[in-house]
Amino acid sequence: MERFNNSTEAKVFFGSIKACGEGISLVGASRVLILDVHLNPSVTRQAIGRAFRPGQKKKVYAYRLVAADSPEEEDHSACFRKEAIAKMWFEWNEYCGYQDFEVETVDLKECGDPFLESPLLGEDVRNCTKDKNCNVMSCTLGT
Repeated sequence: MERFNNSTEAKVFFGSIKACGEGISLVGASRVLILDVHLNPSVTRQAIGRAFRPGQKKKVYAYRLVAADSPEEEDHSACFRKEAIAKMWFEWNEYCGYQDFEVETVDLKECGDPFLESPLLGEDVRNCTKDKNCNVMSCTLGT
């Protein structure tokens, strides 16, 4: 972990969502790519949060890749619904409305991540969305 965080040569760190979700810091990361869908949204949020630790100097992009038209996509949608229900229950106030939980489409050219501006990658991405409350992008790849 220390070697990854302090190295200018380390480019990729692989870890499961559960292993990377607790007790570690990934401040060497500039991108977090979630490949598995966990039905508990806080587990995913906590794993992404490992890159947003004290000492982080880079802009961090977080992505969730989900296969389109798959059971995984249904789980992903259920996860977003759970997140919205929890936020409505625990964080509801006079300034919070249903529109705060809508998922919007994100223009790949305007998302700010130069990696996604690649024309070849843009052809493969069918749908990119962003959760307004968490600023976490979710990309669904076309088949």
